[in-house]
Amino acid sequence: MGFSQLAAFVSLLACVRLSDARSLGLKMPTYWGVSAQKPAEVETGTVAEPERDHSRESAQLSGSFQSKQFQQSAQPLPWTFPEDPVSETKVPLKFELRQPVTANSVAVRCGESAVQVEVNQDLLGIGQLIKSEEITLGGCSATEIDDDAHVLIFKSELHECGSTVVMTENAFIYAFTLVYNPKVLGKTNIIRSRSAVIGIECHFPRRLSVSTSPPNPVWMSNKDTKVVEEQLSFSLQRMTDDWKSERPSNKYVLGDVLNVEASVVSNKYTPLRVLVDRCVATLKPDITSDPRHFLISNHGCLMDTRLTGSRSRFLAQSQPDKLQFQIETFRFRQQRTASFQQIYITCDLKALPASSSVTTEHKTCSFDKGRWKAVGGEDQFCSCCESSCGMRKARRQNADTEEQWQATITLDPIVVEE
Repeated sequence: MGFSQLAAFVSLLACVRLSDARSLGLKMPTYWGVSAQKPAEVETGTVAEPERDHSRESAQLSGSFQSKQFQQSAQPLPWTFPEDPVSETKVPLKFELRQPVTANSVAVRCGESAVQVEVNQDLLGIGQLIKSEEITLGGCSATEIDDDAHVLIFKSELHECGSTVVMTENAFIYAFTLVYNPKVLGKTNIIRSRSAVIGIECHFPRRLSVSTSPPNPVWMSNKDTKVVEEQLSFSLQRMTDDWKSERPSNKYVLGDVLNVEASVVSNKYTPLRVLVDRCVATLKPDITSDPRHFLISNHGCLMDTRLTGSRSRFLAQSQPDKLQFQIETFRFRQQRTASFQQIYITCDLKALPASSSVTTEHKTCSFDKGRWKAVGGEDQFCSCCESSCGMRKARRQNADTEEQWQATITLDPIVVEE
């Protein structure tokens, strides 16, 4: 009986607790050892329902947010990568290299026996006056200076100042070279002007005689100032190795042999013999310029072999109007600015009757094996090459009456490469 009352009391107490829990919205505490699972399941089911609704709303919100994100990402973005800078198109400038204007600054007057050259000191037409010491006519300085007109005047005989003579079918041509070499400015090592080489020519028609009989040869003294070139023409040429033709190229390698042939052509009947009195090598057409090297001097002495031990020599003369000689190529010692040098060789030639005797002034001598030898075998006339080969006064008086012709010719410049 007591146990039944106790069970009823516990049941009543559980109902009261359940009623309070529902009114307060709180979970019932679980007591160990008491079977009160069913009300707890009802409470759990009843309370968990709002949580599931909340989760469903959260899921819907999350899905809606993800859908909006997907829709937004599917739309093209307004932002793009910046483009590379584009340079502005430049209109090409119309530039033309200024071409030099030909300056009419040289005037020439050719006379029967002399030439006069007038040079404006504004030689290059750039407004810069040249100095008188910077320009020469074949090595000759100006004879007059007109300071008011700024003109330099050169006067020369036709056979002087390095002139050369060329005979054509219809004319005689006397050629001169006007050389301008600007000097450095003050104590500096610079120049502000370019050098110039100007060729000057005087043309004279040949005077031809018409006759059924051959003309008699007319010989003239070397002192005579008449135009004797009507009778002959000198030549100086580079030759090939076989001596059969003129060498087409002017380029040589250092140490090569330069073959040179001097010749004279006469329209008269008396045969002639050609000789080389002197040859000078320079870096400029001006034979007085420095540096220079005397290849042949002292009236036909080939000094290059004696001074440098080279292979230079005269060859045996097979015909009197042609003289062949060889020069071993070389370079001048100076500050090297290029692998090559351009060298000018200027020679004084003369012609005599082929029957003329060999003398100390009319000879051809080479230095071979320690001594001087003449081309014709008369070595005694070469002994003066070590001193001076001028004649004694008694013999010179007879020599002045001998017929001879003279000319100065510059060989086309050769280029010597290393």
